[in-house]
Amino acid sequence: MLVEIVKVLVTLLIFIRASIEDLKTREIDDKLWLIMIALAILLNVVQFLQKPFNLIFAVVQFVFIFILANVMFYLLNFGGADCKALICLSVMFPVYPEIFEFTVRGFIFALSVLTDSVMVAPLIALYFFVRNALKGHFAKTMFIGYKVKVDEIPKFHNLLEWVENGKIVKSLRGIEFDENVVEELKRMGVKEVWVTPALPFIVFMTFGFIVAVTLGDLIFLLLSRIT
Repeated sequence: MLVEIVKVLVTLLIFIRASIEDLKTREIDDKLWLIMIALAILLNVVQFLQKPFNLIFAVVQFVFIFILANVMFYLLNFGGADCKALICLSVMFPVYPEIFEFTVRGFIFALSVLTDSVMVAPLIALYFFVRNALKGHFAKTMFIGYKVKVDEIPKFHNLLEWVENGKIVKSLRGIEFDENVVEELKRMGVKEVWVTPALPFIVFMTFGFIVAVTLGDLIFLLLSRIT
């Protein structure tokens, strides 16, 4: 139990660090993943000596996640850092961690983190809705973005409104912008503009990791409630 708690805390710290780096620079130092793998090997040895786990299953689930990560990278345009994070999870957790009794565990922990990450991602829409509603900013874009001053558009954000054929166009699909696009908005008298952050998936993986450790695999949890 203690080893698994250490594993969870170490992984959470690394994921938080990776999320911060990705948000700031859109790059994550590979040293983070190397450190995670090194610590994973050490902690796995300690865990196995204390409470042996199925080595065959550990290898099979690693191979499955490794193949899945590469397929997503080469065929589905999945981020390289996200793939590395997924593979590192399969090394750190050869079996599903047993921290809480109420956790609904899936078969493969790394896969549960991935599916949980996808399922919690839409919650960002709720955050944007509440944030905009409290400020009285109501529009079709209020679920995916927020308003900022046209002179203070943050880095790694896309515009949800711009000038096209002399008219201001709003869309749920953001576009990248440059100084010309901003100047056109200014000429149209726009003071504030709707933007949406290009959030890296590692951020959602961090939340997915927390959910997988506590509540468990959300798909298995939903199925258990239905059946």
